[in-house]
Amino acid sequence: MVSGNGNPEVEILEEGEITDVTIRDVTPLGKRQRLRRWVRKLAIAFAIIGPLIFIIAALGYRFGVLDLGTSLGTLSRNVGPKVLMLGMIISVLSVLLSWFVQPRKGLIVSLIALFIPVFGLFKLNNVRNTVSNLPFIHDITTDPENPPAYTDAIISARNKVERVNTLEYLEKKDKEGGTLISVLQSKHYPEIRPVRRSETPDEIFKEAEALVKSLGWDVVTLDTSGGIIEATDTTFWYGFKDDVIIRIQPSKNGGSLVDMRSVSRVGGSDLGANAARLNKLIAGLGG
Repeated sequence: MVSGNGNPEVEILEEGEITDVTIRDVTPLGKRQRLRRWVRKLAIAFAIIGPLIFIIAALGYRFGVLDLGTSLGTLSRNVGPKVLMLGMIISVLSVLLSWFVQPRKGLIVSLIALFIPVFGLFKLNNVRNTVSNLPFIHDITTDPENPPAYTDAIISARNKVERVNTLEYLEKKDKEGGTLISVLQSKHYPEIRPVRRSETPDEIFKEAEALVKSLGWDVVTLDTSGGIIEATDTTFWYGFKDDVIIRIQPSKNGGSLVDMRSVSRVGGSDLGANAARLNKLIAGLGG
């Protein structure tokens, strides 16, 4: 305020008096700080949205809300990776702004936001490498010449599934190279062999039943006279179901011969899950 004689006057505010003057930071530094804040918020949002897409895809299919194409194809293979990539780029920008804009602020949060999409992309790359290094099959057995045949209980359950894999083994070929799966199994999983035991089939049956239950699989068939045990293993993510059968027969040389088979209900490649499952059974039964 200027007085009549041209001298500036100083207006003294009484204690408790409030002015309506708002001071805004319009300096370049203030703009950078606001940019840093918004980029950091965006990085945090993408760090949450990225994993959430995969969770929705997995649980959506498991509980029947999404079909396999939408869950595994659209969300997991297309949308999810792109969101992770975009989130990584935004997080890198957030880290740079947190470091170079003074005063430094939010660097730890930005680094955490960067770690999440980087870790997600790393895991996806590992899955792709696994798929490329393993045979594109989903049916594994210890007896390729005469694989254990599933009972009506399993067949009926599988027939209710859309786009279910067939149970034909001898003529089944992989969908990529057209090679017999028995040939691919022999090449990639040579350790999958029948279990030979000196005990009677009845003794082995009880042991195999206890083993299956200890693994947490859903027992479907317990046929003591036929020496058949059937069970279904369900994955937590996506809820993929793989059907297992154990066939226990008297051996020609005495004792027992145990054969097994594990088949995925859907999907072309099992990422080695069925072979790993049979290896558990083989190890558990002392093969």
